[in-house]
Formats: sequence, structure tokens, C-alpha cells
Amino acid sequence: MNKGFVFKALSYIYILLVLILAYLISFFQDYNLIFLISLVLMMIIGGFLSKKMPKGAVLISRILIGLLFIYSGFVKGVDPLGTQFRIEDYFYAFGTLWALPFALTLSVLLNAFEFSMGLFLLFNLRTKLVSWLVFLMMIFFTITTLNDALYSPVPDCGCFGDALIISNWQTFYKNLVIFALVLILFLRQNSVKSNLKPTTQFSLMIGLFVLFAAFEIHTIRHLPILDFRPWKVGTRLLPENPQPAKFYFVYKNKDSGEEKEFLSSELPWQDTVFMSQWSYESSREVNPDADLYKTFPMLDSDGNDLSAELAKSEQPVFLMIVYDIMDADDDALKKFLPIYNLCQQNGWTFYMLNSDTPDDLKKRVEENELNDFPVLNSDDTSLKAAIRANPGLVILRNGVVKSKFNHRDIPDMEELNSLATE
Repeated sequence: MNKGFVFKALSYIYILLVLILAYLISFFQDYNLIFLISLVLMMIIGGFLSKKMPKGAVLISRILIGLLFIYSGFVKGVDPLGTQFRIEDYFYAFGTLWALPFALTLSVLLNAFEFSMGLFLLFNLRTKLVSWLVFLMMIFFTITTLNDALYSPVPDCGCFGDALIISNWQTFYKNLVIFALVLILFLRQNSVKSNLKPTTQFSLMIGLFVLFAAFEIHTIRHLPILDFRPWKVGTRLLPENPQPAKFYFVYKNKDSGEEKEFLSSELPWQDTVFMSQWSYESSREVNPDADLYKTFPMLDSDGNDLSAELAKSEQPVFLMIVYDIMDADDDALKKFLPIYNLCQQNGWTFYMLNSDTPDDLKKRVEENELNDFPVLNSDDTSLKAAIRANPGLVILRNGVVKSKFNHRDIPDMEELNSLATE
């Protein structure tokens, strides 16, 4: 059999095996030595095969990496504030608090860089330069995610934004799979040529990067065009037909040590013989609707959680969300005065949701004449997840998120009235 044919067949089989391993990552959320060894072996084999790999296999590798980078860059770039919060988590974890003011800028640049790299690979622009950049980037992120997998400084690296959340070990495995393909492209970079002039390629690269960065800035000033968070418009915050929670109790036989679990309604607590022979060990609750609840605590001054009450309201509920009132613009805060008045006139519910300290909140409220606003307290993580705006407006009704607005996009009172009652 022709050796060239065999080598070509092995090259395509290799790419197929890499894709299979990529699929298998979904089954390994934690450390698995055998799977890890398999990934490392694939990288070694890839390095060996890449020297004589046919151009078709190199092309497939380049397209796959390009598409992956485009997807990863886009789902983060569509929500650059979310990426900022992830970067801030790393700064806190590694004690580099001095870098916090640069987190948003770094988010925009990293997302634009990753998305652009994908386009550069897909359209074969300056492949040698891009191969080096991608290779170095993968080294950095593979080392970073290995540290995440081993020590978990952050619970989620946010590699795919909120569109796809995977464990730290899965993120590391994912980078090894990508590296297996990047290695081919890096070692065979001389075999890939472009028909465009270098100056044309460079101009396209700059243009694509700037356009995506501009798109991110627009997103920051408004709201993401795609919302992957739990409070996206149309989300039902409570189950339509809630099922009762079930409680189970574990009892242990005092003589034999045998343990039995009982549903609360079936526990023979009136049987005096049983109760004398068995002792309580533990209990657990099973809530069949647990995943259907999308609310988060909203506490009044007495510590009462009003979240379920607000979510159930048949009347419109207007929530002014300000997760950092010290960073909120005065003009933006004052935009909510007519909204509060509209709610007062129509008998609708209005609350400011905030996570600041009482002193900071009081100072800014007094400065902007918002003293009449009723306030509920929540944690900043939940508020940031609810809306990517500071401040922002969320309208609820009948347990559904009806509308969301960045303070820059709040419509006039007539349109708000229409939105709330439709």
C-alpha cells in the first residue's frame, strides 16, 4: 500500500479522533487521568503527523480553530461586561487589585483579539503571524486553565461567556484539544499562502479588530443583543404549576445500625415501638421545581424577602437596578424620577434594587432627590446578572420579565405605559 496514502488517511483519522475527544469532554467534569493521558498523547501524535500532513487536513484544522475562536470571541464580546466581571474575579483571586480599573478595557481588547484571530484564520490573513499569536495565546491560557483546574481560584473562567458554562477541568481539557489542532497549524504555517497583498491583509486585520471592538463598546452602552443570563426578556421567573417539595427523613436502628429513609407523610411517628427502636439521623428536601425558580433575594429594611411576591404580581413591577450607585451617573439616576411618578399615578409597584452600603446609598439618593424611592437590598452578583446596566430598568408582570432597558434607552412615559399594560 502507498505510504503517502496511509499517512494521508492517518492525518484525517487524527482530526476525527480529536473531534471525538472534544465531544467526550462533556462526560469528564473532573480530573480523569486516563482521559488526560489520551489528550496529551493526541498532541504528541499531532506533532509527529503534522510534518507531512496533507494540505486538506491543515485546511480543516485552520477552519475548525477559526470557527471556534469566532464563536468564543463572539459569545464573550456580545457581553463584554460579563467578561469584565470574570477578569475582576481573577484579579481578586491573584491579589492584583491595582488592575481592577483596567478590567473592562482588557475585556474589550481580549474579546476583539480572539474574535479577530478566528476571522484571520478563516480568511487566511497573515497566517505565519497569526499562527505564532495563536500558539503563544494557547500556551498562556493552557497554563492558566491548568492552574484553575488544580486550585480553582475562580469557579468558572468564562471561556465561553454565559453561553456555555463548563467546569475548570473541562476548560483545561478543551484547551488541550484546541492545542492539538493549533500545533498542526503552527508547524505547517509555511504551507499556507494567501493571494492577497500583505498591505491588504494588514488593513483587513485592523479593520476587523476595530469593528468588533466598536460593536463591544456599543453593547456596553446599551444591552447585549443576545442575553444568556437567567433574566432575559421573556423568562418566566416562577413555575406556572408549582409542585410541592418533598421531605425525607433517615432513621437508624439502635440495635442493628440499619438505616431507612421515609417520606415525611409515611414516617411512622405515632408508632411508639418504632420510635423507641429507631433514632433520627438526617433529612433532605427534594424540590421538583428548584431549577424553574429564577428569582433572587430582594430584602426590605426588616429583612423580608419580597422576590416571590414581586414576581407573582399581576400588576406591572418596575425595578430600578443599581448595583454600584457610587459609579452611576447623576443624569442616569434622575431619569427614574418620572418613572417613579408614573408608577405612583397608576398604582404600580416601583423599587430600587441596590447592593451598596447604607451610607453610600443615602448620600447618592439625597444628592439626586430620590428620597421617596422604596429600596430593596440584594447582592451585586445577582443584580449584574439581572441586567448589564448601572442603572437599568426591568419590568416584571405575571412572573415574566417583560422588558429591560439600559438607562440610555429608556423610552418615554407613553411607551412605558404601553409596554407595562400590554
